Amino acid sequence: MSSPQPDFLGPDVAYQAAPQKPEKPRRPWRATLVVALLLPPVLLGSGWLAQSDSTLLLLLGVIVAMVALLVAWAYAGAGPGTFVAIFGLAFMLFVGPAMAETFLDRQGVRTPAVVAGFGEMSPRYDRARTCKLVWEDRGTGEIGRVETGGLSACTDDIKAGDPAVVVVDPTGWQFPRMADDVESASTTTWAVTGGLFVAMELMFLWGRARKFG
Repeated sequence: MSSPQPDFLGPDVAYQAAPQKPEKPRRPWRATLVVALLLPPVLLGSGWLAQSDSTLLLLLGVIVAMVALLVAWAYAGAGPGTFVAIFGLAFMLFVGPAMAETFLDRQGVRTPAVVAGFGEMSPRYDRARTCKLVWEDRGTGEIGRVETGGLSACTDDIKAGDPAVVVVDPTGWQFPRMADDVESASTTTWAVTGGLFVAMELMFLWGRARKFG
């Protein structure tokens, strides 16, 4: 009767026979879709925040935009991500004022006012001088005051005491402005804004395709 042989192969066979857990397939399209869909509205919101008369909200909008663009840059890669950041920043700078001007032109309340005086010359915003306007709110009866104007609004032929028209944001988000200084964003502005949006999205998708293609 032969003696039993040691089972040297037992553990190896058992180890080899043990099924290995399959690796989960990478699904980069999920992150791609999330970032591609969230980036535009985040930049829209940041651009709108930047139009507020509050410095704190302006800084908040800039910070949120920078964080969003930094995330997009990281996901797209250094090369394409740089273009995503450039196009995204330009998109925010265009779309914010375009939305604000269009909203104020279409939804702003035009109220009769009186020119109470003039402000000092301000080289910023290409203003030759500013007009100090006073008006009475139609709803509350409160007296409103603002110093505003531009080359096309507070012109040299306007004298103190002259009647004027001020456009007031019903939400209080933007400063009141002279009616001649309020105009909806042009078709060219919206076309440029749309082009920047498309370029930003295409560069992001191209960057993701390079990384996982």
